Amino acid sequence: MASNHRSCGPSRIQWLEQKSMKNGFKPGVYEKYGLYVGNWEDDKKQGKGKMFYKNYTVYEGDWVANKRHGFGVLMKKVDDHFVYVYEGQWINNRFAKGKLYEAGGIYDGSFSMTGNRIKCGYGTMRWNDGAIYQGHWRNKEHDGRGKLTEVNGNVYAGQWRNGLRHGEGVYVFKDKGQLMEGVWIGGELKLSTIRYLDESTIARTQYVMPEISKSDEKSIGEEYENAKSKMLKNL
Repeated sequence: MASNHRSCGPSRIQWLEQKSMKNGFKPGVYEKYGLYVGNWEDDKKQGKGKMFYKNYTVYEGDWVANKRHGFGVLMKKVDDHFVYVYEGQWINNRFAKGKLYEAGGIYDGSFSMTGNRIKCGYGTMRWNDGAIYQGHWRNKEHDGRGKLTEVNGNVYAGQWRNGLRHGEGVYVFKDKGQLMEGVWIGGELKLSTIRYLDESTIARTQYVMPEISKSDEKSIGEEYENAKSKMLKNL
């Protein structure tokens, strides 16, 4: 009697397909977008690899299932040499957290997972002119709490919205040795009080503040706090 037993192994077609799949390291595979040099697993880029794109950019780093995922560096060709565009962590082909090199400076921080190169979360921007912003971002703009050190050394630390000072904050005039506490709305100062910084650390300059008595100081402080509380409720 003939046996009805059938092999559970792969068919010849399946076997041939498996044999034709790219696995391991390949020195160069041309694709639609450029040339890939690196590791493969079952016909997918997997592990370490380097992609030379037709638009004169190069990615070198980690791959998972054909996507840039893990740590990697993106460079672009300028004249006869390559310059960094981004280095850091990638998630599904997108910047996740790292350094973005721009014409105006370097951003080091987090990015949105729903947009392309959108600063979002916490990060530090260092401009070429010396200004520095450290704080939160949303849609490429300062948004939330952050500290901006200007080129002249003055510092604003406080709330931001859509790239503008918005909410409660403190502004330090380095050259005057003064500290201003206030409330900004849409980038405009609406309410403030100002005082000298500790004279032991910053000397007074030719900018002189008017003298006020202790009783006046208390009254002004109470009025300021009351006005500030009302203003912040309406933001």
